[in-house]
Amino acid sequence: MSEPVSYFTHFALTRVVRRLCWMIGVSLILTGCSLFQSNNSVPQDLTVEQRAAYLKRTDHWRMVGRIGIITPKESNTANIEWHRKGSESELRIYGFVGNTYALLTTTPTQSKISLSDDEVYYGTDPEQLLWQTTGWQIPVNALTQWILGLPDNAPSVSFDNSGLVNQLAFDDWLMNFQKYESFSGLTMPKKIKITHPDITLKFSVRTWEMNPDD
Repeated sequence: MSEPVSYFTHFALTRVVRRLCWMIGVSLILTGCSLFQSNNSVPQDLTVEQRAAYLKRTDHWRMVGRIGIITPKESNTANIEWHRKGSESELRIYGFVGNTYALLTTTPTQSKISLSDDEVYYGTDPEQLLWQTTGWQIPVNALTQWILGLPDNAPSVSFDNSGLVNQLAFDDWLMNFQKYESFSGLTMPKKIKITHPDITLKFSVRTWEMNPDD
């Protein structure tokens, strides 16, 4: 017959069991946090050089804000959402109640635009397709990179006192970065004005997301 377990032995075993349960519980919580943690966190306190290097490595982002389109004949304001993932992008221009004016989808081989009247058009050049179907002259090909505030391959560029891009010039376009702001710890353009002899574009950004959860 086995000897009865003493009170002190039972107390010690209880403490061990409780401690093991506590450790297992903490481990499960930490594991759960890692499983459900979003991958859209960005490095903090980057220098200007580190910021540029990070953005060059990041080809998955989403920008949401407003766009003003001003021509000699008219002036329009709309919401804009621009989502880029790798070599594909989706640019949506829509009204204040959510109605889509134009949805421009671009892949390496094709561009497609869907309009508010349910008409769909295809082409190979997204900028040209947008111009032909809406009359909006927006340099989407160049802006895919430069809207991030990266100066690479820009024919003409100037910087502010902190080293951020202040102005870009390309073809007949002049791009002014009027304001930067921190988005989740990453300094990104907040207000951008782009001028051309035939049109002026104004961007006011509400949200920048790097590696967003789709």
